[in-house]
Amino acid sequence: MKGLRGLAAGGMLILLAAFRAGEASPIPQAQPVFEPTPTVEISPIPLQLTPIRTPEALPGLPPLLDSQSSKLLALAGETLVTVNSDSDSITLVDTTTEQVLAEIPVGADPRSVAITPDETQALITLRGDGALAVVDLKAQALEKVIPVGHMPYGVVTEGRRAFVSGLADDQIVVVDLETGAVLYRVAVPDAPAGLVLSGDWLLSTHLYSGAVTLLNVQRTPVVVGSVDVEPDGNLASVIVLSPDGRRAYIPQTRTGLALVSLQYMQDWFPVVGVLDVTRMAGDRDARLTVSMLDQAANMPFDAAFDDAGTTLVLVLAGSDAVAVIDLDTQTLRARIPVGANPRGIVVENGRAFVLNALAGTVSVLDLAAGQVTHTIPVTELPLDPLLLRGKILFYQAGAPTLSDGAISCATCHFDGGADGRTWINFRSGPRNTPALGGVAALPPYNWAGDMTELQDTLEDQIRNVMLGDGLIESGEFDPTRDHRDAGRSADLDALTAYVASLEPWPSPYREADGSLSEAAERGMRLFLSGSPNCGCHTPPLYSDLQAHNLTGAAFSLETYESFDTPTLRGLWATAPYLHDGVAPTLEDVLTRTDPVHSVASGLTAQQLADLIAFLLSL
Repeated sequence: MKGLRGLAAGGMLILLAAFRAGEASPIPQAQPVFEPTPTVEISPIPLQLTPIRTPEALPGLPPLLDSQSSKLLALAGETLVTVNSDSDSITLVDTTTEQVLAEIPVGADPRSVAITPDETQALITLRGDGALAVVDLKAQALEKVIPVGHMPYGVVTEGRRAFVSGLADDQIVVVDLETGAVLYRVAVPDAPAGLVLSGDWLLSTHLYSGAVTLLNVQRTPVVVGSVDVEPDGNLASVIVLSPDGRRAYIPQTRTGLALVSLQYMQDWFPVVGVLDVTRMAGDRDARLTVSMLDQAANMPFDAAFDDAGTTLVLVLAGSDAVAVIDLDTQTLRARIPVGANPRGIVVENGRAFVLNALAGTVSVLDLAAGQVTHTIPVTELPLDPLLLRGKILFYQAGAPTLSDGAISCATCHFDGGADGRTWINFRSGPRNTPALGGVAALPPYNWAGDMTELQDTLEDQIRNVMLGDGLIESGEFDPTRDHRDAGRSADLDALTAYVASLEPWPSPYREADGSLSEAAERGMRLFLSGSPNCGCHTPPLYSDLQAHNLTGAAFSLETYESFDTPTLRGLWATAPYLHDGVAPTLEDVLTRTDPVHSVASGLTAQQLADLIAFLLSL
C-alpha cells in the first residue's frame, strides 16, 4: 500500500468531525487519485490452520432438568410466541384454536424469546437495537426495553434475572428484570449465541465454532470452562437438553478445520453435535450426521424432542423442511416440507409448531402422521417483494438451480457475514470468505477483481461452488467476459438486489453514542497521516477499487498475481484476514505478512494498538 498523500487539510477536518460524530465519512469535494503500486515479492508463508483445542477437562454435572433454551418461538401455557425478525415484532398465537391473538412491535431485528416461569412476560433480544425487550403477555403490550450491548442473540431466564448472549461483545450479560439494571458482564469466547439454562447452570454455544461454554450462575456468574463438542463446528445458534437432562444437542455445520484445507463436498456437512453433560465431553457415538440421513439437508438450525424423548425433530433452515429422527436407531422417520427458511420449533402433545421466518407463517405438524395439518400466518413481511424473493433464494439450498441441495449462500454468509473459513474450492486458489455488507459499492468483484457485475460472481458461485444448475437458464455464461448478465434472470436479479442491500455489521468497538474511543481517534489520525502506508484503503469506501500484486504473500496454491483491495468496513467481524486467510488477527496483518501490510516496524507499540483500535471501529 501507499501512504495517503494529497488529502486537503479541509478534507481532513471534515473526516475528523464525521468520525467524532459517529457518522460515515463524507466524500470530499476532490478525491485524490492513486496509481496502483505493485508490492515487493517475498517468500510465501504457509497457510495457518485453526488448531483443534484440547482444553482442560471439566467436571461432570448431574442431569440438567427443567431446562429453558433460547429460541425463535416459545410457549407460555397455551400461547405460542413467535419472533418475527424482519417485521420487528412478536406474534401471540392461541395453540388451542390456532388463531392469532396479537402482533406486538418490539424493536429492531428480534432474535430469540424466553418466557418467565410465571408465564407473565416474554423477553426478546433485539439485535438491531442492542437491547432486551420485555413484553407483558396479559396486556399484550411492550413493557420496557433494556440496553444490554452489541448484537444480543440468545436469552433465558429464571424469573428474577435474564441471561443474554452478546454476539458481538463476547459476553454473557446478566440483567435484573425488576430494575432493568445490568448486574454483570461475563467475558466468554468468541460470538456466544444459543443458551440453555437449568438451575444453577448455563450453557452457551458459539456461532462460529463447535465449542460450548459452561457457567455457574447461582450467585455471581462464573465461567467454569469450554468444551469442544465439534472442533470444526459452525453456525451453532441453538442448544437444547434432552428430557432426561443428560445430553445437550447442538444443530450446526461441520467444516473440516482439522484438515489441511477446506473443500466443499469433502469437508462440509450438517450435524447435530451432542454434549454429554454428565462427563462434560462431546459424545461422538450419539452425534447425528444429518447428511447420512438426508443427503439434501442444509443448515440444521433448531431442534425439539417429542413427548417421549425418543425422537428429535430437527429444523433444516436451508432445506425448507423438518427431519424427524429416531434417536435410538439414528434413522430418519420422516422428512416434512414446511415454509421458507424454518428457524424455530417447539413440540407439545404430538404437535410441532415450526416458524417459517421468510414466509411469515407457522406450520403445525402432526408428528404421528408426519405431515403439516395447518399453516398459520403470523406476520406480513415488510420487505420489498424483490428483496424478499432474493432473501429466500439466499437462504435456500433445495432448488436445483441454486445448489445440489446441501449448501446455500447463507451457509458461508449467514446474515451477510463471514464464516471465518478459507476454502480451496475456487479455480483461482484458496479464498477467505468475505462479509457481504456494502459489497455492491466495491466493483470489480471477487478477491481477484475479475468480474464486473455482482450478477457475475453470484452466478459463478452457484454453478462452480454450490453445484447448482444456475439461475441463467439459456445462453452461454462466462463471468469474466465483457458481457452484461443483469436482466438475464429475474431470480438472479432478485438475489443480486438482496445481496446489494446488505450493510456491514456495526462495530462493537465504538462508544455507546457511536463515536470513536480516544485510542481509535489517535489511530484514525495516524491512518490518515500517510505514515503507515494506508493509501489503498481511502475513505469513505476504505478501498481504492484497484488491484495490487501480492504474489509474494500468497499461499502456495495461488494462481493469481493481483488482488482487489477489500474494504476495511466491518473488519472487526471478518477474521482471519487477507485473501487466503493467512493472518488470524490484525496484529498479524500489520507485523508479519508482507512488506506492504507489515507496517508495525515503523510504529511504536502504542501507535500499533491505536491503529488496530481504529480499524476495529470501522
